[in-house]
Amino acid sequence: MPIANEPGRSSTSRIFAILHACRRSATPLTLTELARRSGIPAATAYRLTRELMAEGALERNEDGSLQIGIGLWELGSAAPRQRDLRHAARPVMQSLAGHTRTVVQLAVAGHHEAVCVEKIIGSRAIVNVAEVAGGLPLHATGVGKVILAYSDDPDVRAVLRAVSLHRYTARTIAGTGRLAAEVAGVRVSQVGYSRGELTVGTTSVAAPVFDAEGRFVAALGLLAPEAEQVDRLAPEVRRAADAISRRLPANA
Repeated sequence: MPIANEPGRSSTSRIFAILHACRRSATPLTLTELARRSGIPAATAYRLTRELMAEGALERNEDGSLQIGIGLWELGSAAPRQRDLRHAARPVMQSLAGHTRTVVQLAVAGHHEAVCVEKIIGSRAIVNVAEVAGGLPLHATGVGKVILAYSDDPDVRAVLRAVSLHRYTARTIAGTGRLAAEVAGVRVSQVGYSRGELTVGTTSVAAPVFDAEGRFVAALGLLAPEAEQVDRLAPEVRRAADAISRRLPANA
């Protein structure tokens, strides 16, 4: 039931606002920051965060800052669709990471972002900002561009209509017109690239994963040093994505 002075906003809505605020932040948040980012009064945020911590959905660090808790990840991992996807993808990802010695990640569409659901680190790994259950910008990553090309989620599609896009490096695509053109190319080639657009010195290539009924479910990405000729690795990423697709049940 909505709380007084917050008409029309349910407890569930406020809880998810808190969780989304934590998930979108690259670093843990103080209670004050969390209240501001979620748009919830500090007193309400305090009460709800205590409840979320009690259930393991949030964790408090020694400095008092808050972050997503392992309990929430355990709940998400138990979802049959994500469980089947990760089970099908992991051996293929391990093979690809072992062969290429790179970082291989699997991402799905999230709330205005790509969410990493699995990650395998090869022997020649680079610095990678994505952690499992962490978010990645759709417009600045290979997996994000693949998701933009194939997802019909309204939150995802909204990125292509944004007034402006955050620039992470000098190479980040900040204009939606150019982004839309690149995304259209992804649908033709079934390959998405990011060349130093999220982090300097890092390049990535990604391909779509489909279930047995041909529905898009995820993007498989490979990250390597920018000096790497990832174009030559694109066919391997596509073959790996196809291999995961063949391993997925129709209801994945």
